[in-house]
Amino acid sequence: MAQLSEDVFAYGKNLRSVDEALALMTERLRPLAGAETRPLALADGHVLAEDVHAAVGLPPFDNSAVDGDAARSIDLAANAPTQLRLSGRIAAGRPAPDTLMADCVVRVLTGAPTPPGADIVFMQEDVTVTDDGYVSLPSDLKVGANLRRAGEDVLAGAVALPAPTHLR
Repeated sequence: MAQLSEDVFAYGKNLRSVDEALALMTERLRPLAGAETRPLALADGHVLAEDVHAAVGLPPFDNSAVDGDAARSIDLAANAPTQLRLSGRIAAGRPAPDTLMADCVVRVLTGAPTPPGADIVFMQEDVTVTDDGYVSLPSDLKVGANLRRAGEDVLAGAVALPAPTHLR
């Protein structure tokens, strides 16, 4: 049988003892001499000395995951399409209007805040807008669909980056 050239069990050379290996590591490795604070732009390659806590929740507000129409599930028919009045539009970066009115939808763009009361967002590809300002919504969407809730990724005050994360 042929001998493998990389067979770890057939090394055949003198191995270091545990004490020799520890002495070599102690000689070559230097312990950290404390922590320092530095701007994030200068922290590449460094290791966090302590946990970083989120100052705000992420996302910071309820928002739409898609371009579409925000609605209140209470206004939707159970097993049939529903027509609701289009009452406005919210672009990303704009504030949410007051509470969503009954029997209305608001057109929301991806990342835009959803109005208080909205608990479902229909993708624009799945709705039909009529000439008289109504939106026809399908009946098969679950409450919470296409909606990102405030703090869903990271809660305010929660650990966002645990120590000892290596920053890159």
